[in-house]
Amino acid sequence: MNNKLLISSSAKKTIRESAQLANELNTGLEISRLPFYKNINTSENDVILQLKEDLKDFKNRITVHALFSDLNIATQDLLLRKTVELRYTQSLNTAKQLKADTVLFHTGNKGTLHYGSQESFKRNFICFWKDFIKEFEHSNITAVIENVFETSPYYCLDLTEKVNSNNFKLALDSGHVNLYAHNTKVVDWIKAYNKNLYHMHIHNNFRTNDDHSNLENGTLDYNEIFSAIKELNLSPSIVLEMFSEEDIRKSIDFINRFNQK
Repeated sequence: MNNKLLISSSAKKTIRESAQLANELNTGLEISRLPFYKNINTSENDVILQLKEDLKDFKNRITVHALFSDLNIATQDLLLRKTVELRYTQSLNTAKQLKADTVLFHTGNKGTLHYGSQESFKRNFICFWKDFIKEFEHSNITAVIENVFETSPYYCLDLTEKVNSNNFKLALDSGHVNLYAHNTKVVDWIKAYNKNLYHMHIHNNFRTNDDHSNLENGTLDYNEIFSAIKELNLSPSIVLEMFSEEDIRKSIDFINRFNQK
């Protein structure tokens, strides 16, 4: 498992500091919370140049968490959709420039249940991604879709199957399952995703808040989760999506203890 282990760039106050920590821990780094939020009027090129400077001494694997705040590519509003397309394209361009191999996206689905909403969401989502995924295929980058508010593993699984590309895979966020999908367990999702499970965000919580705490501080049983991954002979990349160095170190210790069993 360790050869595919990453930490989030949100682990420290700056991306440069997070990269230094990843170097020390000999892990990869997922670039999250891209600076486009706070520097909305900064040019894309300037942001990428700053990222390259921050990462100039980092030699390990890089993945990118795409921009996601308030973004829904399946929106019916065409002007809003253009904005989402721009943000998604900026995220992909960043990945290309940083030589990242994976870009993670949220579905943008809020789970609205009124008549026809989910059918419309899926139709627009699939239509966009069938075209956009060609950019990833051309660049040899994998796009992964992460669950947030989804309550069943089969929702995202259906989306990826319908887009039908080797460069379009699934990301499983265990903390989100614990928080939003109370009728299922993370192990259920792992079994359902099976060979389509390409990427994971792991953290813990007590089912009341998205705490992003260490692997032993919450209601999730990571011995059970890691055992399921091992039994199915899966090897997803795993991001310790925690926002403190202490939680990351505790979680790495837990993983090391599990691997020694």
